[in-house]
Amino acid sequence: MDSSPLSSATFMLNSSGIAGLLGGEETLSTVALAQIYDGRKWLGWYNTPGSYTIGKHFRHLARSVISDLHANSGPGTESGMVHVDLALLLRRNSWFKGPAFKGIYSGTSLHETGPLASLLMKKYTRMSGTLIEGRTTQPVNVTIAKLEQNPGLQPQMKFDHPAPICAIIPISVSLATCGICGLYCEWYAFSMILLGILARGLTCVFVGSGELVFDHPESTVGSPPGDGILGCDHELVLLKGSENVVNAITRGRLIFHFRSKRACHMVELCSFFLITQAIAQLICVPQSSLFGQLMFVFSIVTSWVYSLWFLSYKKVEVREEFLRSVLGSPKLEKFVFPNRSSAIVSLLLFSGENEKLSGDSKKLKEIMDGFLPSGTLVWEIWKGIVIEHLTNGKPLCFDDTYWNHQNLPSEPDRSLLRTLLKDAETAYAAYGNNR
Repeated sequence: MDSSPLSSATFMLNSSGIAGLLGGEETLSTVALAQIYDGRKWLGWYNTPGSYTIGKHFRHLARSVISDLHANSGPGTESGMVHVDLALLLRRNSWFKGPAFKGIYSGTSLHETGPLASLLMKKYTRMSGTLIEGRTTQPVNVTIAKLEQNPGLQPQMKFDHPAPICAIIPISVSLATCGICGLYCEWYAFSMILLGILARGLTCVFVGSGELVFDHPESTVGSPPGDGILGCDHELVLLKGSENVVNAITRGRLIFHFRSKRACHMVELCSFFLITQAIAQLICVPQSSLFGQLMFVFSIVTSWVYSLWFLSYKKVEVREEFLRSVLGSPKLEKFVFPNRSSAIVSLLLFSGENEKLSGDSKKLKEIMDGFLPSGTLVWEIWKGIVIEHLTNGKPLCFDDTYWNHQNLPSEPDRSLLRTLLKDAETAYAAYGNNR
């Protein structure tokens, strides 16, 4: 056709300002999470916003290649396999990094943990818990997770889920708008939509050629129990289980496996393609007529809306299946303590069910120092009293002979010690009622 609709319009839509910027982070997360679905190579053939953001991150991804030390050299396996960390693409997503972890027996201390820990914390945060009565300051949630050894837990595990049918919508819209622009000779818009389809599609093909794997280190034979405390601030989780299962939570990570470095070089080429697409859109889209610009904007807005939907698609189901495949069905108990001191004492009590801890005053002190104030006289006296009772198997019940301590001449210090001892009694009562 010689003329397109709105060809006589004098108004021009300046869509170039959003062509390479709108929805970049959402689209990036969509590209990464699409790798857990079957047919992932064919889910990305549509014009997408945020191509500059995706291209920039994929450049880092291609340059973060690490030789795969786990690759077997058996029959049918190629040498020179490499992997990249999926976390590079999920910095704004809940599959990224988890909170700090402190091992009770192993002495392990991690400032950040893996994506499985992040998913667990989100799950446990949403759980309702038993409310513990006591002196109220700022409530602290304590979850006791008893982890059982999962027979299906392997050092490397693969995941595949059926692809969503709605993935056809952005593909259909991009192809339709591209065809309509060609039909009405809107060649600038036609070429930019087609370039967007090819750039995103080829990226998904090359990234999809890798395998998404959940990787975690195996525990050493004879390792102590993996029990430890996960979390910080007002959300704490006591992990009780073998070192192998706890390692999967704290050190596990999602990685892409590629058979050779050549595949990663192709990802870097796609990065260049995406950045070039963004620059070309900034230059060429404003040259099109209003109708062509509308078609272009409609294609990327559809893709952006799809990305927002995709990030929430079966979000809970996919997470739950991922957690079950790795952890099985752990036994969970959650309590809401009225203050931090009673919460930490409860962790010691539930941890102390293992004789290795209940009789080790040094480890008990390390745990308390890691989560409570240290260095002040009142707090140190209180910790000493609580630890002495725990190591000797005494109930945490106190009278005025404990808070009228000879080393505390001032009444405010004695009052604080009494308050803290009452907090310990609160934790002991909760432990006795729920053990």
